[in-house]
Amino acid sequence: MNKTTLAAVSSVLTLVTSPIFAADESHIETTIVTATRTEQSVADILAPVTVFERADIERIQPNDLQELLSRAVGVSFVRNGGRGASTSLFVRGNQSNHTLVMIDGVRIGSATNGTPALTNLPPELIERIEIVRGSRSSLYGSEAIGGVINIITRKYHDTDGIQPMLQIGVGTQGTRKVLAAISGGNEQTQANISILREETDGVDNTSSKAGVAGDDDAFEQTAVNASFSHKINDKAELFAFYQNSQTESDYDNNCRAGGVTYTCSPYTDGEVSIANIRGEFRPLENWLLTLSAGESKDESTIDYHYVDPAAVGVSGDTFDTTRRVYSLQNDWTIGEHHVITAGYERFLDHVESNLSYGEQSRANKAYFAQWQADFGRLNFTLGGRNDDNEQFGSNDTGNASVGFDISDALKVIASYGEGFNAPTFNDLYYPFYGVPTLEPETSENTELELRGNHQWGSWSVARFENDVDKLIQYNPATFGPDQIEGAEIKGWEFSVATEIMNWNVDANISLLDATDANSGLDLRRRADKQANLDVGREWQHWSVSGSLRLVSSRYEDTANTDELGGYGLVDGTVSYRVNEQVKLQLALKNIFDKEYVSARSFSFGDYLSIGREAMFSITYTPK
Repeated sequence: MNKTTLAAVSSVLTLVTSPIFAADESHIETTIVTATRTEQSVADILAPVTVFERADIERIQPNDLQELLSRAVGVSFVRNGGRGASTSLFVRGNQSNHTLVMIDGVRIGSATNGTPALTNLPPELIERIEIVRGSRSSLYGSEAIGGVINIITRKYHDTDGIQPMLQIGVGTQGTRKVLAAISGGNEQTQANISILREETDGVDNTSSKAGVAGDDDAFEQTAVNASFSHKINDKAELFAFYQNSQTESDYDNNCRAGGVTYTCSPYTDGEVSIANIRGEFRPLENWLLTLSAGESKDESTIDYHYVDPAAVGVSGDTFDTTRRVYSLQNDWTIGEHHVITAGYERFLDHVESNLSYGEQSRANKAYFAQWQADFGRLNFTLGGRNDDNEQFGSNDTGNASVGFDISDALKVIASYGEGFNAPTFNDLYYPFYGVPTLEPETSENTELELRGNHQWGSWSVARFENDVDKLIQYNPATFGPDQIEGAEIKGWEFSVATEIMNWNVDANISLLDATDANSGLDLRRRADKQANLDVGREWQHWSVSGSLRLVSSRYEDTANTDELGGYGLVDGTVSYRVNEQVKLQLALKNIFDKEYVSARSFSFGDYLSIGREAMFSITYTPK
């Protein structure tokens, strides 16, 4: 990103402080749970957060979860091609497995590679997303070094009666989507079930034209989401949900067996399922007891469409991982100023594969506690957690945050958080790749934030520094994991939200310096500058929005010799509500058909961008 581009984006932030901004009289206070494991308003949380509500998702109309999350400050992605391709998530420049991702509070992700299959989480089935940046290991344990993302599934609930819904969409690259849902209930009991089917012919994932690598790589998905809640009485309530997503993704690769390379068109069959049952009880008026049991499965099988007849009998690899999580949490409200939280959590990771792993399972048990205090202008949070990992022993992490209201509109926050992350099963045991002697990564994160909330909108400026010791990263030069002495990840975040002449405006800028602490070289695939600008407006039956995303250059390799260029993307959406039952939507992505490269393959050249996309959909909700 050049200086001219940065100056243009900065001018937007300067503009929003001017008197032309309109007051937002319809503002509704947003509350989230993820930052403290207790319900709290965004204005009071002593952590940098981003929340996407269902209205935001409807306005943006993202084609996938990656597109939606990349609009948040400090969040970036690297995708190995088009829809359904492998994706790496970076929050504040941390490793892709340094961000804990949860579905309705249940931790998900593959135990083998340590990252969630984000492709299997369609936006159509999401109600809201809470993103908390900065270490949260003192509350959630391993994987929360860079932050936590909690995805709340869509419920479609109605307080009385039955409500069906149908959405049909068609788009470029032969894309077809159908979403059907039905929900209903009363004041005590509510339930819903929704089904999504998506197919696309896709694009060619890589620049190589060798063999069959020059074809388009298709993607298809079938997803089911179901939820149930029942209020037993004023002191007890039960919740349950289940989500399952099955995908098939084509990709470009060589197929090898017995030292021989065959010509093939490989694809991956993937399945992600999450189930959870939770009970909330109030033994006393000031005591909330929450019991939860959940399980997430991440299963993938590599299959081959063989072109070479000599490859008969050659099969791909299977990776089936299961994570079971059990938790007990107590929240006591003491007077008007204190909330005490104490709990226990146990989770088990298990791996089944046709490949030989040195270990197939490991358990982790943890105790955590937190104290939140509010004394008017001064408030603070203190927390700590002990994780006893079956493989790596005991790990202690802590967190301390303090906030001070300079005025009714200005707040300053200082915080310190510790983190740790256990190596993945692939890092340790994947054949001819893993290193069994790897140790857990640890971190210390400090930050200072100044935020403002005014009649015309809100803004925030944050400075953070995260020192990660014993960082594990992939080295393309050795085709294996390196455990370096450490990494220094620091930067600035700027964000603003307001209204200008009836247009809602959201803008953010991230400035990042993520380096190897020993060599001073940049960590691979981290852009040092990012910016997002989103604008939208509604009037009568119409709704329109537009967005600009700017990403600077970064390096593909750890030696910083292979540079990937920066890029800018422009999107737009328009909606028209015919009546209370019918809504028409058109989404245009990468309007100027920008070609860019976010990653490279060792054997097949550049991973290609998707290019220009269009999606038209009709939503029918009978009344």
